[in-house]
Amino acid sequence: MRLVALPLLILALLLVSAAFVFARPAATDVLAPRAEVPPGRIALDRSLRPAVGKGLAIVARRAARAKELNRRRAASRPGPEPPPPAQQLPVAVMPPAQAAPASPVTPSPVSPPPAPSPPLNPAEPPPPAPPPPPLVPEPPPPAPATPLPSPEPAPEPLLDAGFESGLDGWNTAGVGEVLPSLSDDIVRDGRLAAVVRLTGDLDRSELILGGTGGRSTAGTVRFYEGDEYWYAFSFYIHSMVYGRPGAHNTIMQFKSDGEGSPSFGLQLWDYEGDDGVSGGRGLWSHGAAMGGDRFLAPAAEGSWHDVIVHFKASRVGAGSYEVYLDGRLVDARDGVSMIRPDRTYAYIKDGLYRNGSEIPGTSEIRLDAARLGTTKESVLG
Repeated sequence: MRLVALPLLILALLLVSAAFVFARPAATDVLAPRAEVPPGRIALDRSLRPAVGKGLAIVARRAARAKELNRRRAASRPGPEPPPPAQQLPVAVMPPAQAAPASPVTPSPVSPPPAPSPPLNPAEPPPPAPPPPPLVPEPPPPAPATPLPSPEPAPEPLLDAGFESGLDGWNTAGVGEVLPSLSDDIVRDGRLAAVVRLTGDLDRSELILGGTGGRSTAGTVRFYEGDEYWYAFSFYIHSMVYGRPGAHNTIMQFKSDGEGSPSFGLQLWDYEGDDGVSGGRGLWSHGAAMGGDRFLAPAAEGSWHDVIVHFKASRVGAGSYEVYLDGRLVDARDGVSMIRPDRTYAYIKDGLYRNGSEIPGTSEIRLDAARLGTTKESVLG
């Protein structure tokens, strides 16, 4: 805007100056008597007045138009922000009669940052700072775990005659007509089991506990007065001609030395009892120490049955026994003679001993897991 208006102002000033020069009388005309001005000069001055007025009017109009144009341009686009007003420095005013020497301009010092504003209510104290969190002591490191004592291993049996080594642990001195064989088709424990099989009217196929599998009785385990042990074995009924009164059919005997019937025996009978209701098919007692022939518990065919006998040997009525079948106590007595009173010791026989002429036919069982020990745990396997 300044660049456009400046030439117009200069042109207007030149025109005004020219008009003033030609129209103003000379300085001498003021003091001297007014003389006659030539008519040509007056005509010239008068002729310039309209031109000068017209020029001034043109200049004024153009200046106004330029100003309006610049105003519109300025309004159509945002201009830069105006600079901040300059800081006014103090100026010393000198008296008019004296010449004031030029005073140097001293730069103003940099103001420090403003102090924080005081609270709106000075009387109210500032809120207290929150208390620090309480110190929580770290928990002590856990004590090293005390290792649990290792469980004691189960005691070993005194004798393991489970047929894994054939007939080792047995002898065949009183075997009878048929020697038991070995088979791996039906076993209770390990790889092998003994097969005891009688056919026709055959009476006996038995093994004696203790020995090396031969006919020598040198290794037979003998039980004397006061001896106390645990004996376990398992049997499996494959087929059976069951006993009855007058036809014994034992699978285990606590046999005294010499001849005669045992004081303690277990047998397989199928009999309803003398009263018709107290019997059954399964495991029966046999012998004087057990009170004769009594039904103890059922024993199904085609499955294994585990027998444990806890006994104390005696020939003077100071003995006792407990019989467990498949983990259940089925019979127990004390004050008995497990050894015949007229004998010295007893031993254990396993197998089949029957009256073949009374109960002929085919009877077959499996024997396995025979063990002798001093505790129940030692014979469980």
